[in-house]
Amino acid sequence: MPGKHKDSTIAFRPSSWARAIIEQRAALSGIYKKDFITRSCVYSNIVVVGKKENIQRIVDSLQEMQTVMREIAGQIQSGDFSLSEEGYQELKRDYLALVITIVDIVDGAAYLFDKEVATKRKNWKAELELEQYRRVLEMDGKQNE
Repeated sequence: MPGKHKDSTIAFRPSSWARAIIEQRAALSGIYKKDFITRSCVYSNIVVVGKKENIQRIVDSLQEMQTVMREIAGQIQSGDFSLSEEGYQELKRDYLALVITIVDIVDGAAYLFDKEVATKRKNWKAELELEQYRRVLEMDGKQNE
């Protein structure tokens, strides 16, 4: 349908200084501003302010995920897995995003525990994205033959 967007919008209002910096960095990166902002958010370090409420949010999210996973495991074992394909894809996307975020938070806090983040894992999300692009290009190549 015209005028309808498939994905939702995320908006924010940076200060004029932050906006100038973002626009300069995006322009010099050679990619569209939306792609620059997306990649900057996805591939940057996550800073968590160590307040009890913030840590509790992480714990609550993990506990909720554990409960849902137990329910799904029970449904699969009983042969009564009643999630639609669309529901399954949404669940998979949401929990994968949660797990990736928690791993990034823990990696970012490694210095608190005198641990170093493995260099190999430093850019694993970028490598995963590149692999997905390779697969798409291979599929397009096969279709064009």
